[in-house]
Amino acid sequence: MMTEDRRAILVGIDGSVGSEAALSWAYAAAQVEDRPVTALLGWTADGLPRPVYEAALAADRHGLATAAAQLLDQTIARVPMPDPPVELHRVVVDHDPVEALLAEAKNAAVTVVGARGPGLAHRVLAGSVAQRLLHHCTGPVVVIRGAASSVRPDRRPIVVGVDGSGPSQAAVRWAAAQAAARSAPLHLVHAYRINLAPSGVPLDDYFYPTLRRDAERLLADVVTAEIDDEADIDVRQAAVDDSASRALLHASQDAQLLVVGTRGRGGFAELLLGSTAHQCVLHAACPVAVIHGRA
Repeated sequence: MMTEDRRAILVGIDGSVGSEAALSWAYAAAQVEDRPVTALLGWTADGLPRPVYEAALAADRHGLATAAAQLLDQTIARVPMPDPPVELHRVVVDHDPVEALLAEAKNAAVTVVGARGPGLAHRVLAGSVAQRLLHHCTGPVVVIRGAASSVRPDRRPIVVGVDGSGPSQAAVRWAAAQAAARSAPLHLVHAYRINLAPSGVPLDDYFYPTLRRDAERLLADVVTAEIDDEADIDVRQAAVDDSASRALLHASQDAQLLVVGTRGRGGFAELLLGSTAHQCVLHAACPVAVIHGRA
């Protein structure tokens, strides 16, 4: 896809296998979308990526900066550049990694990070950089789950969660653009199961059939409102009798990318990352894109 929008795909690098997978995904996306890639490593003396800390424990500040640049170059060297190559920019910042990414993300098309970084603390927190970034970044964030060899675009569908909320509508538009660029099917999934029902109402005879009809109507309305009629996309709609998290996690098993809004209709305004998005980032079987309402 050729575009006049040349904003870069920003990748957070920390020397981990996860950041290698993020860079691999970014390379493939850059080829499809004709964008440059910016590989950024942020470091501070009290929060260094472990390889930098070990390489420069006794060094001065210049030595630490040199070790950080070497770590960035080593990570890039481990990820094959695609053919034809993409434009790549290297950035090393003496700053907190999340704050450095947030500053650079203001001018990026999308920010890509691995699900987990190096070290026990990252494993316990399931990727503290990724989680902090998701809570504070206002642009699209893609969290890469899986190894570098499993994240390249292919013919599997792009799946997007639908609930009619503002972030969900933005997620549908973003996912549709990605599907069109990759010539991939677009699957819209809306889950309609609830745990409460009016007393005495037979669920099987009335309540759930009504919910299903409403869910199917919502999906049809979203397709009409958010997807261009002229877009050459294979769009499929699925109204699923399940919770949103389980429905999307199940759909992710056969997807190349799962797209969700930051927060659905059931979320509290102060919770920027809703429970469904949080569960998808933690457990999806494929990369997860989290989209804010104004995307």
